Formats: sequence, C-alpha cells, structure tokens
Amino acid sequence: MSKLIRTLTPEVRVIDAARGIADYVASDESLDSYAEVIKASGWKFSRFAKNAPFVDSHDYYCIEKLLGKVTDFRVEGKQLIERVQWAVEVPENTLAQLGWKMTQGGYLKAVSVGFVPVKAVSKWDSDNKPFAEACKDLGMTTEAAMQVRCIYLEQEQLELSACIIGANPNALAKAHKDGCVVDGDLAACGFRDEDMNFLHDCAADYEATDDPIARNAIRSVYHSFARLIGRQTLSTQPNPKNATPAHGRAAAEEAQQRDRARFVAELKSITQ
Repeated sequence: MSKLIRTLTPEVRVIDAARGIADYVASDESLDSYAEVIKASGWKFSRFAKNAPFVDSHDYYCIEKLLGKVTDFRVEGKQLIERVQWAVEVPENTLAQLGWKMTQGGYLKAVSVGFVPVKAVSKWDSDNKPFAEACKDLGMTTEAAMQVRCIYLEQEQLELSACIIGANPNALAKAHKDGCVVDGDLAACGFRDEDMNFLHDCAADYEATDDPIARNAIRSVYHSFARLIGRQTLSTQPNPKNATPAHGRAAAEEAQQRDRARFVAELKSITQ
C-alpha cells in the first residue's frame, strides 16, 4: 500500500530550547478529516527506528529538507508521543533554524506522520464484524461509529514531518509580521522581497474567505510557490565543480520569474 499522511496540530512542549528538543503528540485516536481513525496500539517502528528522520513537509528526497531526528517514540494510552531534536546546532541548516524559531514562538505546532497501513478494517468490508468490534474496542458510541469510514489497526511509521513552508502560509506570515521571523531568516531559505509580499497576500486571502474550495486552491498555489523557493535555494548552493554557465543561470532566472508571475496571477484569479 502507498504511504499515507495524517496531520495533528498539538500543543508543543519545549524540553530544551538551547538544543532544539521538543515533545509532540504525533497521533491519537480521534476521527480525522478523512473520516478515519488510527489505533494507537497499532503503531510499528521497525523501519522508522533505523533512521527516525524528522523532515520538512514529507520531503525526504534531499538532505536539505532534513530538519533533525526523532530521538524517542512511544505510545502512551491513546497517543503516539515523539521527541524531536531539531538540527539547530548545524548553522548551515537554515530551514531547521527557521522552524525552531517558529516553534519556540508558538507559530509552528503542526506535525504530520507519514506511514504505510499494515492492517485496516472498513465499514464497507463484506464481513462487517471486525469493523464493529474495532469501533467497540475504541469505545465509540453508535453515532460516532456511523461517521467512521476506516480504522487502521496496524501501521508502520516511515517519518515525522514539520509543516513549515509547504503548508498554508498563515503561520509563517504571522511569524514574519510579528517579528519572530525576520527578513534575513526568510532570505536564508530563498525568499526575496517580492516573495514576502506574496506570502502575506496568500495568508490574507486565505483568512478572508470561508469557501473551502477557495482555501484549498490558495493552499495549492502557495505549496507550488514554496516548492519553487526550495528549488531556487538548492540551485544557489555553491557547486564549483559543476558550476552552471552564465547563460544557463540567466535562463533559470527567467524561468523562475515566469513561475513567480504565474503564481501571482493564479492567486489573483482565485481571490477576485
């Protein structure tokens, strides 16, 4: 089965501010937005324990998106508790520095678990008895059980993510507006002056509408924009052995400017 993602927005408990250590409730047994429940006792860590990566927005295809490591993971009652050490001791990891500042400031609380289902029951199974038993085991009322689509009984964790740039822009924009995150922090992660304006426009437009379709569209545009920022940051890292020729850099710059203009136009079309 393919990897699934579930996000919670818990209260983060900072354990050691100097070392970047915090505890998160990574998962619980509440009904999520997919009408699904994840059984706490079903968490498996055989693959996760080998590396226990803490990454940005489920992107672990390059080391620049590695924000730190999960140093402890355990199930307590109906909650999956995980302790994270952000890579704040690595000055070159600007994304981790940004994320930890936002965490301490109370702007970044969301963590998201990437996992592979191992065993699940559904209300549409031909034999409905296991599903009914799982609902009973979770202590659900009949009314609550009627809302559930699927219950994951066993699941293998792959990674834990923070949602810094790839999520909706509200937290990052508010942190910037309130001075917790300064221009230099965003510039270190690839933002330009005009990008910061776009960031605040996205957040303002997101807050100004209650239309879920419009909000999803704004998030989608911002997510694509954030991926552009990430690609730009990687492309500007020193690489003397394989340096891009000047004409190649100019072409890449023109392409990025076109992408930026397209994102602005898409945002305007959504909000007008």
